[in-house]
Amino acid sequence: MNFKPTFICINCGCEVKELYKKYSNVIKTVNCEKCHKVVDKYVEFEPVIILVDTVLLSQQAYRHILYNRDFKLFWKLSLMLLLLESFALWREKREQPAVRQKANTTYEQGFYMCCFQNIIDNLLCTMLLFTITLLLRTKWVLEKDMKRLIFTLLKANTLANFSKFFLLPIILWRENTTEFDINLHRIIVIAHHLCSQKFVYVIVSSLP
Repeated sequence: MNFKPTFICINCGCEVKELYKKYSNVIKTVNCEKCHKVVDKYVEFEPVIILVDTVLLSQQAYRHILYNRDFKLFWKLSLMLLLLESFALWREKREQPAVRQKANTTYEQGFYMCCFQNIIDNLLCTMLLFTITLLLRTKWVLEKDMKRLIFTLLKANTLANFSKFFLLPIILWRENTTEFDINLHRIIVIAHHLCSQKFVYVIVSSLP
């Protein structure tokens, strides 16, 4: 999907022509004409730092990734998160008594089914975000490039899934953790994920 690049100021959301000026081998950030702050400080940051800021629900980091950065790295990261979430779900299902009786046919096929289930869930979530946006801001949606808007919502949903990193402790230390702690950890992960979903949706739908 190739779209004409459109950059925004990560502070106020105003559209800008460029994020920086390049002089020989020197990059100089530019200021926003509306808020007079640096348009995008993250152009000088390493991806790991940006990722940490997204996990901490930084509005500026979300805007940088959604509108001002090539998303290829984050698609790869989302694939890793999909496998992580699928493995956690598969492992949970595998420990159910009914599943243990069918272990010979469930192990490998069950993991693929969990991957397929998570892919469908992500697509449905993206379409749900689009439907909500269409109902709440019909005129705004109709004025937008529909493919670009859906693609942006898909990216937003992908960013919200970064909270799934917190599933890793459950996978690593499940045997040494009580059932209460596992359920509490899962509730925290779900709560963070819901906050991320709402946060990125507000960012996308609040732009002019």
